[in-house]
Amino acid sequence: MMTIGKPHTMESLFGLFGAIINFILVFIAASLTPGYDPRINFISDLGYSTYKSLFSIAFVIAGSLGIPFFINLERELVNIREPIRRLATAASIITSLCIALVGIIPDETYHEVFLLFHQFVAGFAFIGTCLYISLYSYLMYQGPRSKLYNGPVFKRILAYYGFTLNVPLVLFIITNSTIIEWILYLLTLTWLILTAITLLKYKFFNIPGIYYSKKRYPDALERFQEALNILKRLNLEDDPIAQTLQENVDYLTEKLEKE
Repeated sequence: MMTIGKPHTMESLFGLFGAIINFILVFIAASLTPGYDPRINFISDLGYSTYKSLFSIAFVIAGSLGIPFFINLERELVNIREPIRRLATAASIITSLCIALVGIIPDETYHEVFLLFHQFVAGFAFIGTCLYISLYSYLMYQGPRSKLYNGPVFKRILAYYGFTLNVPLVLFIITNSTIIEWILYLLTLTWLILTAITLLKYKFFNIPGIYYSKKRYPDALERFQEALNILKRLNLEDDPIAQTLQENVDYLTEKLEKE
């Protein structure tokens, strides 16, 4: 049986579930709110609706689950451009906090003060999201070009997709259109879901930072056999690491024989 890196898998699931739960709750709130129309109403208007609790829960969950997801993502995009990776991580974590703060239910007693606060965190959430997506997309694009990078292989189309999110952001800033806001919101969730799925597609071995997809099983088998042989020469065949390597060798051998 192949050893799976459970912590990494869980953090990837956080990103996936956070985006999906957010969309479902926002969609339910918009559908149930009388007279709500995305063509004339902003997403934030749901915070003043009858179902404002759903709106609040949606963004608190998305922001909270986003933090461990992005910490996991930045750990995998190493040995590419370290300054950009650190900047992307800082932007994503601060933005996730702002997204969680978007979910705070309005206080009618201090309406004007709360409105200014909400506009600030919501604006930062949109701009920050496009910023970190652009930075992560750059790292995804550059990853295969780095000889030291051995993390997950992201499709270039996902990187290109991330870059294009800046177009609706600029249009939204210029027009303040509710339709463009909804389009930007949906495009952002789509990027998050696709990125999380890409991470989850790979098998996690107990050797940190190394991913193998099916097409790289032969390469994985060779590496595990080499490591196992080294341990045997050192008379460490009874070591737990050797046993784990043997399990991986048996697993890969069985999979390759079936193909």
